[in-house]
Amino acid sequence: MPIEHLTELQYSGDRTGPFKLYIYEPHSEYHRGGVYFMKNPRYPEEGEITVTEAKTRALFAIADGREVRITDGGDMLVFHARNGQTLYPNNPAKFWDEIAA
Repeated sequence: MPIEHLTELQYSGDRTGPFKLYIYEPHSEYHRGGVYFMKNPRYPEEGEITVTEAKTRALFAIADGREVRITDGGDMLVFHARNGQTLYPNNPAKFWDEIAA
């Protein structure tokens, strides 16, 4: 079986979750690890957070100019922001509404 090396980010339209939030260090390509989140966390004692908390953290990080990535269960990007701009999806407000529903 050949080994594949990804050379570009892979995006997904999945809105079912669970999701994982990554907030990058300022002016860096590194993060401190991801945090799982969903509408109704199954494992809050293990650090899983709500969609509301993830949105709050993400919006503060975006306002601070930090890179934010959110992946689905298959590590495909469902949300991506950098330098204060949302790169994916085109309508971030709709994204947050869809995953909170």
